[in-house]
Amino acid sequence: MLAFANQTDWTACYRRAALAAYLSIAVCGNAAADFEAGYEAFQRGNFYKARNLWEQSAEEGDLRSQFNLGVLYAEGRGVMRDPGSAAEWWQMAADGGHARAQHNLGLTHMTGELGAPDHRAAAQWFEKAASQNFPNALHALGKLYVYGMGVKKDYAKAIGLFRRAAEAGFPNAAYNLGKAYRDGKGVDKDLKQSVRWFQMAAEVGYGKAQRNLAARYARGEGVPADDLQAFKWITLAVQQDVPNSRSLHRELRKRMSPADMAAGEKLAAEFSPKPR
Repeated sequence: MLAFANQTDWTACYRRAALAAYLSIAVCGNAAADFEAGYEAFQRGNFYKARNLWEQSAEEGDLRSQFNLGVLYAEGRGVMRDPGSAAEWWQMAADGGHARAQHNLGLTHMTGELGAPDHRAAAQWFEKAASQNFPNALHALGKLYVYGMGVKKDYAKAIGLFRRAAEAGFPNAAYNLGKAYRDGKGVDKDLKQSVRWFQMAAEVGYGKAQRNLAARYARGEGVPADDLQAFKWITLAVQQDVPNSRSLHRELRKRMSPADMAAGEKLAAEFSPKPR
């Protein structure tokens, strides 16, 4: 079954601290200068100065500054943490079409940070951001379709959204596609496709995908059995303390020679995550 994240998982999986940088909407000269100066101040850890500069550019209509102010209030950087103020700034940017702000408003409704959870409102904001191909929102909306929260349950639509997010480089979505193909949920069961998507997420360092990829290698499911590869991936998952990874690690240790375990550990030590 495709696991649905609880409230803590939603917050962890969709970090709000990813600020809007220079790539965004063209604005007038003063607002652009204030935004960039604020971004530089933020990078130096001067959050108070960043807030002051972004407030100026936000008032001039800079959506990036509005979004970033929401991040400051959500994280309590340069200001007291204030989810209500964060939502107000995100609302302003979202109304102007800022995809990340739309996504974060969806999260606010999803987790019920300002009151009771409102899955329908969350779905509406995720939909707006997904229409701009924002990967986090594509994945979040897919989750809602899996369980029919705020939308009618539709596995086929969820799979399509996961695929778009995964192809845009979002590892959580690739992991969920791996599970869908493994279990035949929303798609025909296809262990080779399952391995493909687990591999994609594992290679950027996503621990749950590393655990599942290790299991496929250990059991020869969708890929030729290979204990060295299994040991490499499960070692990486154990290093991230991924749930249920230690049992497979112990199982492999019982059947592998010391030389093979050393070779597998060397592969894990040489692993370098691909950039997302």
